[in-house]
Amino acid sequence: MNAAPSADDVRQAASRWTLLSGSGQPLELAPDMRRNLALFKEGTAIVRTGCRHMPAVRMALQRAERVGMPQKTVIEAPAEVIEQVYANGLSGLSATPSWNVVAKPRPAEEEDHVRKLDLERQKSLARIVAAAARMKASDIHMRVLDSGTEIKFRVNGRMREFSSVGSLEGQEMIRAAFAVASGQGATGTDSTFQQGAMFQKSGLLPSSVEMLRLQYTPTSDFRGALVMRLKFVSKDIETDVDSLGYSDQQASDLRKMRLKTNGMYIFAGKVSSGKTTTLQRCLNAMYLDKRKEITIYAAEDPRELELLGAVQAQISAGKAADDAFKMAMKAALRSDPNVIVLGEIRSEELTAMAIEAAKTGHALWSTVHAGSALGILNRLINLGADREDLKDPKTVGGLIYQRLLGVMCRHCRVPFTQAMATGLLEQELGERFIRLSGRSADNLYVRGPGCPHCFMGLTGRTVVAETIRPDTQLLELYMGNSRSKAERYWVTPRDEGGLGGYPVLHHALAKAGAGIVDVNEVEEEVDLVENYERELGQLVDRLRLDIMELTSKEAMR
Repeated sequence: MNAAPSADDVRQAASRWTLLSGSGQPLELAPDMRRNLALFKEGTAIVRTGCRHMPAVRMALQRAERVGMPQKTVIEAPAEVIEQVYANGLSGLSATPSWNVVAKPRPAEEEDHVRKLDLERQKSLARIVAAAARMKASDIHMRVLDSGTEIKFRVNGRMREFSSVGSLEGQEMIRAAFAVASGQGATGTDSTFQQGAMFQKSGLLPSSVEMLRLQYTPTSDFRGALVMRLKFVSKDIETDVDSLGYSDQQASDLRKMRLKTNGMYIFAGKVSSGKTTTLQRCLNAMYLDKRKEITIYAAEDPRELELLGAVQAQISAGKAADDAFKMAMKAALRSDPNVIVLGEIRSEELTAMAIEAAKTGHALWSTVHAGSALGILNRLINLGADREDLKDPKTVGGLIYQRLLGVMCRHCRVPFTQAMATGLLEQELGERFIRLSGRSADNLYVRGPGCPHCFMGLTGRTVVAETIRPDTQLLELYMGNSRSKAERYWVTPRDEGGLGGYPVLHHALAKAGAGIVDVNEVEEEVDLVENYERELGQLVDRLRLDIMELTSKEAMR
């Protein structure tokens, strides 16, 4: 049997090879991994002694193979040898090796064991995704701890424990997910933030799930957490906006926005607030309403919208995405579209191009990160928009902000009287909302414990929102740094000279008063009831009318 190569032998041999895993190189490894592994174009990997079967090392070797640079020979060496390879960039090492590297490849039975282990982890992951899909979960959370890996599902907006596995198994399942994912995860490690997406071609998704978006976060305890968002397959092209939970007035605002093929129409809301669903239905309804006589050009990363008659540009994943979006916007303006759809406005250049599209007669539909409908204007300003451009209602056509709240099960919801007596509802909050809503404690409800008709007391989710079709006065007030005056003008009734709008908190409290959503969740997800009393007291009479109307509609269902 040949003796194992010495550290000097490895140093000398490595001087002839081309490093691939340094900073900025094709198989770049995170700094902490460069103490454990070096990968070379010639097909040789130098692994820190004792780390050959470390999961992160195995994943790096698998990645090299996937991109056409397999490491067929694996040599073990002390950490200082690998560190010197990176420190010197190979240029300072001896150019005359005294030993020709002939390391034994991994035995066939060992390779077979590794493949079987990876396959088993992928099967375990597929079972978890299938279970989440059956429960109609929106997200799967996996968090690796010293004591094990906790797995939870988000169903109807609420987290539910599903199962747990060992720490090592959890880590390997996370790596198995990225091993078949597209996106930034293809170049990441356990110690770096990673993004990616799994599609049907991975073979791990049930037929009801079209895509799984992955977001991995390295944690401070040197473990990791993965969130997987499920995108379900749409059976049909959806065009029904009204059933999502918008009020009659808000649904009317959205219909009027869809009539126009010029101006910007911007959605905002937190992650998993249903923006994509509403945007998709609005655009498909617009296409059919206009008898398919318009053209739509869309750019997203990754593609999530199913749009009728649209040209949907291919956007590169990862670091090149921003440049691809810019190229797609330039192409859109030269492609004769009536409507341009931009997945998200997230840079100064894209903001300028979006405004230019609106000013040149196109309709631009997109999303931004903002905490309210009027806050969208502030976000655009922060992204470099000229205040003068945003004063024109022909440019700013519509602002929409929405959240999703759980719909309480009618069969097990709990009246306020019982809820306050048993601690399900704080006495002060209960009394405040009774006073505000004008309803009795026996006709107001909180979420129940769950029953055969529901899941954890909920039967689904509903939109709570605010919609604004700005006019010149609103925009000039806002751009003149009079946000409070702009807000007052927006919520002032039309017969008193305002726009007759109302904020998302009003919409949420109307649904709480009608027994649709839980006032506890309104305070968690939207705002405090006491803030409504303090800041929106002029809307109380309207709130009570809206509660009565919604209650009547619910009784007819």
